[in-house]
Amino acid sequence: MIAKYIDVVFGRVFYNLGKTVARWPAPFVLLPLVASGLLGYFGLSQIVIDDAYIFVPDDGRALPDGEALTAAGFSPSGDAVTELIVQAKDGGDVLFRDDVVEEVLRLHHDLTTANTTSGETFASLCFRDPSTTKCVLSGILHLMVSFGSGSTLRASTNLIYPHHNSDIVNFNIGTYFGSELGGVELSTDNRTILSSKALHLVYNVQTNLGQWIDTFRQVCSRFESEKITVNYLTVSSVDDDVASLPPRVAVYIGAAIGLLIVFSVFSCMMLDWVLTKPWLAVIGVLSAVLAIVSSIGVVLLAGESFSSLTTAIPFLLLGIGVDDMFVMIAAWRKCDVTLPVQERMGRAMSDAGVSITITSITDCLAFVAGVMNVFPSVRLFCIYASVGVAFDFLYQITFFAAFMSLTGRRERANRHCFTCLPVLPKSQAQDKSAAYRLCCAAGVSKQEGNPSSEEFNKDPLLNRLLYNYLVPFILKPWSKLVIFLLYAAYLGVAIWGCLQIRIGLQYQNVVADDSHVRGYYDAEETHFQKYGRKVDIFVTEPQEYWTIDVQQALLDKLKAFDQSQYFYDTSETSEVWLRDYLRFLNQTGNSHAATNKTSFLQILISQFLPTVGREYYGSMNFADNNTGITASRFFVIPKDVTTSERGKLMMIEARSIAEREPLRMKAYSFDFFLSDQVVTILPSTLQTVGIAVAIMFVVCFLLIPHCGATFLITFALVSINVGLVGYMTLWGINLDLVSVLSILMCIGFSVDFFAHITYAYVTSKEAKPVEKIREAMRAVGMPIVQSSLSTILAMLVLGFFPAYIFRAFFKTIFLVMVFGAAHGLVILPILLTILPSCGQGKVHVDSEMVKESSKNTTISNRGFPHPSYYTRPHSASSYMQGKTPGINGIKTSTSLPNLRSKVGQDNPYLTPEMRRWIRWVGRQKVGVDNPAMESGNP
Repeated sequence: MIAKYIDVVFGRVFYNLGKTVARWPAPFVLLPLVASGLLGYFGLSQIVIDDAYIFVPDDGRALPDGEALTAAGFSPSGDAVTELIVQAKDGGDVLFRDDVVEEVLRLHHDLTTANTTSGETFASLCFRDPSTTKCVLSGILHLMVSFGSGSTLRASTNLIYPHHNSDIVNFNIGTYFGSELGGVELSTDNRTILSSKALHLVYNVQTNLGQWIDTFRQVCSRFESEKITVNYLTVSSVDDDVASLPPRVAVYIGAAIGLLIVFSVFSCMMLDWVLTKPWLAVIGVLSAVLAIVSSIGVVLLAGESFSSLTTAIPFLLLGIGVDDMFVMIAAWRKCDVTLPVQERMGRAMSDAGVSITITSITDCLAFVAGVMNVFPSVRLFCIYASVGVAFDFLYQITFFAAFMSLTGRRERANRHCFTCLPVLPKSQAQDKSAAYRLCCAAGVSKQEGNPSSEEFNKDPLLNRLLYNYLVPFILKPWSKLVIFLLYAAYLGVAIWGCLQIRIGLQYQNVVADDSHVRGYYDAEETHFQKYGRKVDIFVTEPQEYWTIDVQQALLDKLKAFDQSQYFYDTSETSEVWLRDYLRFLNQTGNSHAATNKTSFLQILISQFLPTVGREYYGSMNFADNNTGITASRFFVIPKDVTTSERGKLMMIEARSIAEREPLRMKAYSFDFFLSDQVVTILPSTLQTVGIAVAIMFVVCFLLIPHCGATFLITFALVSINVGLVGYMTLWGINLDLVSVLSILMCIGFSVDFFAHITYAYVTSKEAKPVEKIREAMRAVGMPIVQSSLSTILAMLVLGFFPAYIFRAFFKTIFLVMVFGAAHGLVILPILLTILPSCGQGKVHVDSEMVKESSKNTTISNRGFPHPSYYTRPHSASSYMQGKTPGINGIKTSTSLPNLRSKVGQDNPYLTPEMRRWIRWVGRQKVGVDNPAMESGNP
């Protein structure tokens, strides 16, 4: 079978590697240290945080459409260089109260009089109205400055919402207040403003943007008032705040390392000062740290960038590295303590090497599937993660293995675990002080005989609890019924959670909780959802706007927007230069100019734009010598975009209407970046997960020697992913880029759990399913628990980090580990007991021979069969059996085929105890290949 062949080959490779590492540990210690130092120095020195457009899908249209709008010479209608939202601290009106307006004007004065580092003020940098040469300000701010107080403003005019036309000109809809006033209370006519809870003020500049942004940020952050709160935003705020996260995470990485060291040392403690391995536990964590440094250095040297999202990579790799360490230490403990260090390392590496190889392959391939994702942030994260897993695997089988062999030498020399000084066994320390016997005496004397006794090979308490108590409990009929009901409840809640899923990553969630960006977007979400951000509808090719066909095509688009449920009536809210210009021509008696190119352009340039059409200077571009219009735009207002799903549908509708023939235009809004993500993330997630699951299916099919087990593993994968998506939704996590990465990690980690327990089950030599489960649980149950706990601990510190994206990592990984361990230790074992055989013939053993063998051999561990690592096809003992010399004097049983030619091979007719007994008889040695044989047993 392919799986068995791969297992045997890998077992031999790792057996030889283990012996080599134990014989010459120095190169395997020095080379990883040198490599990590060089890669860290030359790689990390080039690190630059680059989060530009990493959350934008490759096939998203917002970015190219925005670039096309900018290339045409237009500034996006809904964007601003610097902006702020003002609210009253008591939650009341900010428009007509004198004390509040006074504070707003004081803030305005501070902003417009502040000097940049080059000595310039807002007045020298601002956009100016071509007709008045004054700085362009928000309409409501202009009124406040003009009237000077809230009471005067209320008494002087009735403000109309959302458009205010103080001049009562019927061919101009007036000043748009929809984006400037939030939380508006209207009178009974639904038009006149009674109060407003928020002001949105914009300060745009056209030169020296960097210095003005710094000045604006300083003034707003230092402004103090007892009446108002100020939440501000600049065009670079999100990028700047996201880039500030990695340095803050560095402290948490140190905390995670410290936490894992404590956990690892505690996990490696035993009631013996020689067998305890505290320094090896520290080296295990250090090995993961070296893998982190090397992998990041390699990827950076390869030319990839570094984003804030990849800052979570160290926490992930720490958990994976510590998991592999536990597997290797467990394999070392399984081996006979009387073996030479080289032989023991070979056998331990043969056993653990295949396990961590499967783990590393599944983790790597899960992340490789993510490299094909359409989101640059997901691809970048998966590149770093896959390379990191590869380095972690490499350093585990070299760097950590070398130190494990050195620890083996220390144990064999009976040296203390902390001081490495020789100590006496307790049996020889009776004349020593009580302190010495308590804190130093340990190990075993060579004169005491074979130490491979029950005392030294005794399983840890947790492991005994798993196979002695958990397995019998979950396999009881009534327990199965209860577990089934609990699983049905788990799945039902998960499916319900999936139906409540929220899609998309909000701007508030990519920055720290204490960021001014979060405060701004929270205020915007609270008060400015009724009238959304303006959507530009533009065309960048020359059009003959003086022809009836073009005019009718544009008016038809406006009619389509009027009929859409996602936009307000354009006649009431939108500023459309062509419609207002045609109305102007009719009102001024120049209707004939509407279809005459020369008159159309002349009146437009000389009469309309300098007067009532001043706001349209930025809505069209003229050809040289004003001979035509090369590009133009208008904007529409979204209606009640309160959810990401409605925002997605609004974007799709806007693009659909804009692209209709015969006048093809484009639609753009800054909010379309998030809407593109919402459109793309679900199908891309399904595609990536589908690829990952397919890869895992193939890997399990190749490595698990049972045809039905692969389908059980796939079922468990789907079950965990459904649970992850459902419960993370109920825990406040959206389906966004962070959760996509977590789903990929879920696939990799879950296959680790399932593959180990399933492989141990199907390769077990026991006949009864209950005994097979006990044997499998004894072999891999404790590593599954340790793996889950170490990964949770590695990510635990992120649960306290003040940023959504890192807390989301912790929450999702926590769910993955809990659900994965529950499926691996409870659900899957129950399903495996009903798993039929798959092309495996029944093993018929002469019962009398078995009984006779049992009489002539003494089995350690209270007669409980040894776990599968003693008889795994890839184990070192199986490999070494092929080198066993011929056995003389063994009488061939008449009830079985001739076994002489198959002694030392994988003979299905022999039980593990029979093999050890035959080898002992052939070699006439005690405690070498049969650790269960007592020295006095013939």
